[in-house]
Amino acid sequence: MLGLWSMAAHLRACHCRACLRGANTAARRATTTSARSNPRRRKVLASDVFTACYSAIMATAAVIDAGRKDKRRRELDRELADARSSLAALLEESQSRDLAKVITSAYPSLPDSSPLEKLAVLKDICKLEPDYLRGLDATRKARFKKRNDLRKMFGLPGWKILEYDIEHSTLARCDEVMDAEAKDLSLVHQEVMDEEGLAKVTDMIADLTDRLLTDAYWVSEAEAPGTHPALESPDSARTMIRLVKSSGYPSYTHPHVDPRETIEQRARMNELNVKIMADWATPRREHYLAKICYNLLVCGVPPGIQNVNTLILGFSLLCEHKLAEAMVEYFHSSSMRPTEATFLCLLHHYRMKKDIVRFHDLIRRLFAYNSAGIGLMRRTADDVARDPSLRAWAKTADVRFVDGHYVQRAPLTRNLAEAMMEGLIDFDLLHEAARLFSVCLGEKWTISKDLMWKLFHSCLTFLDTAAARVIVRGLLNNIDQASSLLLGPDAIGPGLVRQLRHLLNMWQATTLFPGVIANEEVDDICQRCDPRRRTEKSNLDHLVTAIWIRETGHHNIHTTLWLKQAKRRLSADGPLSERLDKAHFALDLAINRPREKMFKAERIQRVARLEWLRVETSESQKKILDLETAICSILAEQAPRELRDARLLFDPDLPIKQRIAMALAIGTPGTVHHEAAMCFARSREIDWQLKEALLQALPLPLAKDLLETRNASGDVPLGRIVACFEQYLAEFKAEQDKQERASPLARLVSGLSLWPRSSGSPAATLGRVVNRGTRYINVV
Repeated sequence: MLGLWSMAAHLRACHCRACLRGANTAARRATTTSARSNPRRRKVLASDVFTACYSAIMATAAVIDAGRKDKRRRELDRELADARSSLAALLEESQSRDLAKVITSAYPSLPDSSPLEKLAVLKDICKLEPDYLRGLDATRKARFKKRNDLRKMFGLPGWKILEYDIEHSTLARCDEVMDAEAKDLSLVHQEVMDEEGLAKVTDMIADLTDRLLTDAYWVSEAEAPGTHPALESPDSARTMIRLVKSSGYPSYTHPHVDPRETIEQRARMNELNVKIMADWATPRREHYLAKICYNLLVCGVPPGIQNVNTLILGFSLLCEHKLAEAMVEYFHSSSMRPTEATFLCLLHHYRMKKDIVRFHDLIRRLFAYNSAGIGLMRRTADDVARDPSLRAWAKTADVRFVDGHYVQRAPLTRNLAEAMMEGLIDFDLLHEAARLFSVCLGEKWTISKDLMWKLFHSCLTFLDTAAARVIVRGLLNNIDQASSLLLGPDAIGPGLVRQLRHLLNMWQATTLFPGVIANEEVDDICQRCDPRRRTEKSNLDHLVTAIWIRETGHHNIHTTLWLKQAKRRLSADGPLSERLDKAHFALDLAINRPREKMFKAERIQRVARLEWLRVETSESQKKILDLETAICSILAEQAPRELRDARLLFDPDLPIKQRIAMALAIGTPGTVHHEAAMCFARSREIDWQLKEALLQALPLPLAKDLLETRNASGDVPLGRIVACFEQYLAEFKAEQDKQERASPLARLVSGLSLWPRSSGSPAATLGRVVNRGTRYINVV
């Protein structure tokens, strides 16, 4: 107990003289009390002393360390508080001084103010390069991480990349189109009419079943090796289907002989295949695929385009992309005429496969930017020139001449535009998707609300200001459609209205007026002089008013619900104080909800402005560097060739003024800089001639080895060449000394007259060795 009292007294002291005196007094008092109460003291062991000392030392160190940690924590809190206050002050200052905020009363205009034409938008989409498309996936993740970090810095929650969702995609519309085509008896099908065409289709179906089963086997083998029969095994699905073929299948009849029977058989085959794919299990894919192949073989007529569409879409939904790709290639090699459902199935296949290059190539084929076409109609220029009916077709139909062929385009329908738009969104081509959205508005099509939400959400997620501008511009150019979306009978939901308001804030925060205008009188004069601007402002007022009406109505509905809830809580049983607290809580939620939404909208606007300023700054910096490079190139061309020093003239770390002054001083004859530069130029020329002479004197292998060690500027250092030449001379001298130390018998034999002596001097011998062992290299 004595040790504890002493340790406690010392630990509570701050170790000054007064505290140490008080601590010693307390320790003595504790000693006296202990002695009086226990006259027979226990003998103190060494372990007790060690324990007491160790405890005191560790406690003292812990207290000291805790004090240091508290001090460091207070310093960090103070620094963070200063940083937060500085950031808040910077944001307030940027809000008041930002160029985009100067025109709060004016409405910014956009360069692409004219309505977007359908063919122009399709042309821009089809002109994208494959190399650019392949790099989109890598840049998408980096962009997403950068935007999310920016949002977290402003206190906003991070966005999530939208995952693939079948229920909220255009796949539901694809199913509806396929069902409608199956019931449409007036749909024209391109069938085989002769025996040769029927035999070709029969062979193609036999090859298709072989390929499907082979691909399924290798996919299963990659997923679970050795868990299924071998490909050539008697128990394999491929062997069973070959037995079916050996029985005389497929044995097709001409589809045009009995059209009604043809429709019924194909519908029955579709029904059976859909049931098989509904029961599909990945570990037993070969078993279920064998059933589908059996249906293809034993059907009385060749499969139609509806059967191919069903299998393409079904395999894609099952993530059996290799099987779906086999069906796609079968379609391209056949003579079937595609339908709208075929276009949708192909687009969804490549979208779900995440193959952006093939997706883009399909769009090119759809709209005749690829000479292969999509299978509608394709004729060579010679055929069109010879046939009057084909000339009429080329003039009246929607065709395009590409690579010596007239290719018919696929009609751009609402369903096709939505499927393309969803694929462009999934592949992060938001600007192209926004332009296609504007085309849909111009065509007065009713766009899917889920698709609009996906487009708006993606633009906000990636802070794509260019896509936001195109969306707002499309709404302003089609104000009637925008009014119908916001205030019509089938209006969009409050979530879409809120996202549209965020896009409008992004557009206004990241767009500058041509010649920044801060005066309302000047703005009115500009509007009177420019009728187009007056119309744009009127449309924008209309759009903003419609958004305000929708949000006000939504706010009133929620306020009414909160008031009813507060009334119910006041009328409930229980203590009055508890009921008042619950009602007060409900009213606080009703009051704070619109305030939180407003703060969130302001933060999103600031995030968009900051990102836009960052992009604009980087673009401006790039343009400045390009301009500096152009100026330095002009100065370099004007200077003499021997005085051009690209390492200094094109060094971006040097200020441009210093580089220009240096180039002008060096290029002016008679100046000190010019003479010094000429001396350095002569020195470089001498070094170059010396290097050339040494390289020519070296053997060819050594010279090649030296040339392979060139630096980035294509030069070999002189010291390296000299060192290599010295090593070569030393080896050559050692070889000569070895020959001079030959045996006397060899010298005697060489002195006999049996052999003619070409030359007896050592110089001639040296010359023979040099000529025999040396190859020369010319240095340019």
